[in-house]
Amino acid sequence: MSRRLFYAVSALISILALFLARLTILNPSLKSSPPVVGRANVVLFLVNSEAGLSNVLVATAKSLLEEHPAVEIHFASFAPLAPQLERISSYVHTKNPSNPARDVVFHQLPDLSLTRAIKLSGRTMSNMAHPPGLDGISQICGDIQFYVSPWSGEDHYVLYQRLIDIIDQVDPAIIVLDTIFRPGIDATREKNRLHAFISPNTLIDNFVMEQPYGSMFWKYPLSASGIPYPVPWRRIPENIYLTLRFIYSVLSMSDIKKKQAFLKSQGLSDPINFYNLHRPDVPWFTQTLPGASRPLYKIPQNVSCLGPMSISLGEASEQDLNMVSWLAQKPTILVNFGSGFTWMEPKAAAMASALAHVLEQTDLQVLWKFRKDTTDPFDNVDRGIEYDNAFIMPLQPFINSGRVKMFPWLSVDPTALLKTGHIAVSVHHGGAGCYHEAIEAGVPQLVLPQWFDLYNFAQLVEEIGVGVWGCPETSPDWTVECLEDALLRVVKDNPGSQFAASEIARLAAAGKNKGM
Repeated sequence: MSRRLFYAVSALISILALFLARLTILNPSLKSSPPVVGRANVVLFLVNSEAGLSNVLVATAKSLLEEHPAVEIHFASFAPLAPQLERISSYVHTKNPSNPARDVVFHQLPDLSLTRAIKLSGRTMSNMAHPPGLDGISQICGDIQFYVSPWSGEDHYVLYQRLIDIIDQVDPAIIVLDTIFRPGIDATREKNRLHAFISPNTLIDNFVMEQPYGSMFWKYPLSASGIPYPVPWRRIPENIYLTLRFIYSVLSMSDIKKKQAFLKSQGLSDPINFYNLHRPDVPWFTQTLPGASRPLYKIPQNVSCLGPMSISLGEASEQDLNMVSWLAQKPTILVNFGSGFTWMEPKAAAMASALAHVLEQTDLQVLWKFRKDTTDPFDNVDRGIEYDNAFIMPLQPFINSGRVKMFPWLSVDPTALLKTGHIAVSVHHGGAGCYHEAIEAGVPQLVLPQWFDLYNFAQLVEEIGVGVWGCPETSPDWTVECLEDALLRVVKDNPGSQFAASEIARLAAAGKNKGM
């Protein structure tokens, strides 16, 4: 790069950084009047029902029931979340019958969930997946406006109206928000209610634009880029290019602008405002754990880093004694790609073969949370079409001998499973929940990322020495060979011990050399 071009790019970076900073600070949606505070000791959660988004809020509700029984808790969400809330209420009362806490009050929203919006968009596990960096940037930029607001303008408005009614009915002292639930954010801010956010993501996912010196271009890798932190010198031009393309796509989201125009025509003053989600007067709680996340120059005001916030309703032996007895037989590989993941045949076949090869070489066993993907690949319509079980043949001898168990749902909370001490490695897709659950339990991780921010966690486990990014050359896909290699690296060469050894060696090298 010539010196003239270098200066030109530097100037552009500075201008964009200042521009984006202005977008997040000087925003007409900021309320000048004090927020409305409703009935004392009443909390209302407005939440998506998908576990990866809701778990941190449900975990907070459980702690409120246990530690602050005088607080009346309400949840507004979609039908799939109701059983989980009933479960935590029942657990708290069973554990401590004298606890005076009332059960969580559930307000069911119309059947317009995020999962439904994804299905209506034609997105599936296969076509949502994308490679990192340059190979995936076109899809990332094309999809970003859907992820910002997946609901149609009409569905958004239906949810908004229902949430307004719930807010008026419950009249809470404070509303707790899911950062991805835009209708809830709009309803809360239109009513100028006191509120707070709880996010499963780390700080870098939300606050990279607020970092000084334009460091989002040259120090912090773009989410989904797969570039290490800090950005290596030779990859700074690549990160600049990716970031500029991403910014352009955010500033030119035509679908979002149409939704905003529709919602304004219905009376909303500032709908789907994604520039200043965080405000200096709004508390923001995150799972970020210092040392297990990328450090920031600047942590915004009112942001609290709390570490893992996971749900565990008792020890594993209290939830399923038979499962714990089986786990105790041998160190176990846990394969768990979260609540929403379904397995396409090629990936399932590669995983089955790789696991079989690893079991042939080790004295391990496998617990695999497995649900088939039933989507017809030709028209993306869920017709209940299932592929046959030929893919499982390599594992069949180990299933027959009891060394492999496969279930569509786990009978024990993942956090409790990981804390048994019997899990040798957690194999997952890079979701914030899976990452933090393994961090909390101190279990090595094998991450197989599929899209967007999942690549951040795949890179992060390697950066801090707690795991391996499996098959980076072929992500989001994998082969039998690279899976086998990655699994053996984790279970045989515990990366945490490697990191500790390298640090000790580095410190030892600084000692004085004695003469002979």
